[in-house]
Amino acid sequence: MAIANSLWKHETVPMDDMTVNGVENPASASTTAELPEQFRQAMRRLIATVTIVTAGDEHGRAGMVATAVMSVSAEPPSLVIGVNRDAGVWRAITDTKRFTVNLLSTRHTPLVHPFAGQLQGEERFTLGEWHTHASLTPYLADAVVSLFCRVDASLDYGTHTLFVGAVEEIRMVDEAGEPLLWRDGSFANAVPLDELLG
Repeated sequence: MAIANSLWKHETVPMDDMTVNGVENPASASTTAELPEQFRQAMRRLIATVTIVTAGDEHGRAGMVATAVMSVSAEPPSLVIGVNRDAGVWRAITDTKRFTVNLLSTRHTPLVHPFAGQLQGEERFTLGEWHTHASLTPYLADAVVSLFCRVDASLDYGTHTLFVGAVEEIRMVDEAGEPLLWRDGSFANAVPLDELLG
């Protein structure tokens, strides 16, 4: 009971005042003003596959480069994407309740900057081989993988909306090549460690 009583008497210590083994808590180094930029720098170190998220219907197409893509569940197959509410593809996803995630290969680097803002709207689709799925969402014909999704849930947080997509169909291209990665602000590709160490 002495242990239980001591837990109830525990005092909360502000994180900024804490030390670990005599070393100042690293969290105290961040100020409120600095945190957003530090967060952006931290996320640059999170290696991710580069994708183009697309949506559309008979009235038009929209797409954007995205690395904020994460699997949710295999049963049912589902994933989540984060989309800025100022992006054109956000409106297309909201209106149609559908989107496609196209995983890029290393040969797709010329598509990244146009879909990241260099070009706008329909002009982006003049680059690459784009087809239209039965759901009317565009997909990249030679993408490593294309996942066709129906919006099953959404959550607004900060500047973005998180869309949970129920995966209804998957298209894989065997000869698509190695997935394109984004690492610390530049393109990269994955090399198996046994090749590096061998």
